[in-house]
Formats: sequence, C-alpha cells, structure tokens
Amino acid sequence: MDASAKEDKAERGQAAYITPLSTTPESEAATEDEIRELEHVAARLPARVWLAATIGMAERFAYYGTQSLFQNYLQNGPDDLIPGAMGLGKSHATTVNLAFTVAVNLLPLPASILVDGRLGRYKALQIFTGIYALGSAILFGTSFPSEMRSGVALIGFILGSILIAVGLGGVQASVQPFIADQYTEQAMRIRIRKNGQRVVESRELTIQYIYNVYYWMVNVGSLGSIATTLMEKYIGFWSAYLLDLCAVVLAVVIVHLARPKFVYPVPQGSALPRAARCLWYAARGGFSLDAARPENQLEKYQRVVPWDKEFISELRRALSAFKIWYFSPISIPGVASNGSSIGWPIFWVCMGQGAQVSISQAGQMETHGIPNDLIKSSNPVAYVIFGVLVQKQLYPFLQRRKICFSPVNRISLGFFIMSVAMAYSAVVQAIIYRSGPCYSHPLSCAASGSRTPNQVHVLLQLPTFVIIALAEVFCWPTGSEYTYSHAPKSMKSILQACYISTAGVGYLLGMALSPLARDPLLVVLWSVTAGMMFMTAYAFRIAFRKY
Repeated sequence: MDASAKEDKAERGQAAYITPLSTTPESEAATEDEIRELEHVAARLPARVWLAATIGMAERFAYYGTQSLFQNYLQNGPDDLIPGAMGLGKSHATTVNLAFTVAVNLLPLPASILVDGRLGRYKALQIFTGIYALGSAILFGTSFPSEMRSGVALIGFILGSILIAVGLGGVQASVQPFIADQYTEQAMRIRIRKNGQRVVESRELTIQYIYNVYYWMVNVGSLGSIATTLMEKYIGFWSAYLLDLCAVVLAVVIVHLARPKFVYPVPQGSALPRAARCLWYAARGGFSLDAARPENQLEKYQRVVPWDKEFISELRRALSAFKIWYFSPISIPGVASNGSSIGWPIFWVCMGQGAQVSISQAGQMETHGIPNDLIKSSNPVAYVIFGVLVQKQLYPFLQRRKICFSPVNRISLGFFIMSVAMAYSAVVQAIIYRSGPCYSHPLSCAASGSRTPNQVHVLLQLPTFVIIALAEVFCWPTGSEYTYSHAPKSMKSILQACYISTAGVGYLLGMALSPLARDPLLVVLWSVTAGMMFMTAYAFRIAFRKY
C-alpha cells in the first residue's frame, strides 16, 4: 500500500471514530487576543481517553502486583520466616529483579519499531496484551507450593517472566502515545464556565492533564500490590499471581471490546531509517542538521534525499526531547547544549533502590505483622493524593497568576525531591545499624538466631515512599507529556520507547551498584544514590534553565 493510500485509510478510520466538535458557542475558536488575555485551561476529556487510560491502569495493576512479589519470591525459600520460593539470597535476588526491570524497560525500543512501522498502536496492544496474559498464566500455574519444591517454579518463573517482559515491552511502547492519540482537537477553543467566565481550552494543558490522569490511574492500579502482598503472606504466591492474571485479562478485554470507540491512526511506515540516514549526513556535515537539508544535499553532493524541511524540523524537536532525557556533553548545533550528567537514568537508579532494596531494608526492621513488601504500597497512595492536589490546586493556581512552571522546572524540582528521599533512606539505614540485636548485620548474628530483626519500627521507612511519590508527581507525567509533544507523528512510539529506555539504563546502573546492596554497606549505597541525584538535579537545572 503506497503512502497516499495509507493516508486516505487513516483519514477514513479517524472519521469513523472521532466525535464531531460541538457547534455551540462554548466551542468557538479563540482569537489571538483571547489566547493572549484569557486564562488557559485543560479541555474536557472524551470517554475514549478514560478507556485507554483504564487499559494502562489494569496493565500496571498486574505489573506492580507481580513485580512487588519478586524480591521475596526469589530471595527466600519456602520454609523461611519471610515466605519465598527460590532461596537465592538478597544479592542474587536483587540482581535478578533488576535484570527483569531492565528488560521490561529496554524491550520497548525494538517493539516500537514494529508499532510505528507496521502494526500501529492499537493492533500492537491487541498482540502484546495477549503475550503478557500468557506469561502471567504460566507464572500463576507454577507458583503452587508443590511446584516450588519440585523445581518447576524455577522453570515457570524463567518462561513466564520472559513472556511478561516481551508483552510489557510492546504495551509500554504503545499505550502512552495511544492515550494521547484519543484527544484529537488541535485548535485553541473558548469554553464558558457556569459562572459565565470565558476561558481558553489549550491543547498543551490538555495533553499535560491527560498524562497526569494516566499516571494517577497507574498509581491507583499499582495499589493492587497491597492486595497481592497480603495474599502472598496469608494465602500464598499462587493467589497473588492469579489476581494479577485477572488484571491482565481485563486489559485484553477492554482492548478488544472498546475497538469501535478508539481512534487509531494507520501506521505510515517507520521513520527510523530516514532519521538514521539524516543523522548520518548531519554528522558528516559537521554535526549540523542543516547539512542534511534537501537543498544542501543537492547542491553539495548532487544527492536527492527522501525527506523535506518539515522532517528536519521534526527531527530537531525529537533530538531536543532526547537531550532532556539523557543530556550529555555532546553538542549538536541547533539542537543540543552542554550538559554534565545523564539525567533521567540517575532518577531511575533511585527508583530502583526504592523498589527493590527498600523491601530488604524493611525485612531488617520490626514489622509487627506487616509484610515487609507492603510498606512501599504507601507510595501509590501518596501519589494518588499528591497527584490530585498538584493537578487540581497547584497548577491552576500558577496558571491563574501566569507563573510559568515549565517542564524543565517541574522535572528539576522532582529530581531535588528524589535526592531528599534517598538521603532519608540513608538515615533510616544508619538507625538500623545502630540498633540491636545484630546492629550492622541484621538477621545474621548468633543473638538473633538468624530470625530476629533489629529493634526499629518499620513505619520509620514510610516517609521514604511518600517523598518519592511527590518526586514522581512532578517527573513522570512531565516526561511523557514532553515526549509526546515533541515527537514526529511517525515516531511517537519510538520516542516514547526511548524515554522508557532511560529506566532500563538507570536499572543497569543500579546493577553496577548491586555489590553495595548488602550489609554493612547499605548506608553507603543510599548515600551514593542521594549524592548522585542531587548533583544530577543541580546540573539539569543549570543545563536547561533557558527552556
């Protein structure tokens, strides 16, 4: 099918599913004066946005519910005080857990090439949610006590986790841009509030709102980890994995049954080969995208290239987004500026410590009957609360006063807050090491019989997850919003996958730090991550202060 036929098909597909705009005065186009003078607000979201976000919520319910069990499942044996399956020990379990997380966050890159080039985001969701469900079914079927003792659980974990990672890779490359695809209005429009006030509906603020809604729903979904950790403790791993399987099946059902409601542009072929060739010509021309412009290539090399000026402009915007994620000391004229860190990956190193090492830290404390992997469920609860306050109170307050709280400002603030969370965790770990009976070697001294934790209440760990949640509110939605807004139409899944890959890079860095994830070095581990995050936040703010 040639390009023009694909465009015609895309237009027909969108025409079938996009609700026409209202012709009431509330939807009249805003004039330049109104855009300049009136308050800007987010538009009301169509139902299909909420449906698409529900797919993401169900998928995240399953992911967090499953992944939150992995540390105990891998670290402890079936007969240990804290239940488990594999008995690999803390260091090996942390490494395997991080390896799984790295795979989940790097696989969107190859998946995104298929999504943008051949499958399209809707068809990709159909396929990859099915693969995800199959992996979850295998993990559930091999998590019974009899399978743990016979060794089948190990085989099931390997096969199930591989399928889950592949499924997640495709879903993550698709679902975030798919959600924003469901809002199709491009123009600024006037809305009249009940009190008669005229406001301007801004696409930029609406996309920001969509991703804040999405991450809010994601964190509502991740509350499923509370249920799974309790089920793990009082019933068994099989019951927790069954609940996660049901969540994935719900996502599959929504994807298929809500098809008539969705907008799903037809894929127009991957832009990646053209982008790679364009960047190669730019590099040969002195690392300048202007050197790859069609007229310059024709004049200097008598070469006709398969792109136009608009493609160069879109690629420059894409590289601008890439710089925000990784900001390196490499400078591309007209695109990048000097930086001194790798930004988002450092943020994800901290997220990895909060997700994995903190579970082991809680196991060293007196839990008073609370499962050691339950405390971190306070993180999504805090996110749900902070998310509403920030979106409904802080952002409108700043908007009414015309205070610019740009994406860079939001991300910088989130980075600084994350460094505070890591520093607090270092303090908690130091308190654990100063407490008996085992001091710097919890659960492993003769006095405790390898069973008694140090005399520190596990609720001391609670502020860590609350502070992390506040950092996430400013960072997560902003990253996705910035990525979608700066990505060319034919590269939205690829750019989203590149953004997600920063998590994979971060978790790889976390694996490099895993030798420190043991007693008595955990204070050093938390302190190093706090220092790295603080320096990253400072460098990021300086590098992009003009954005």
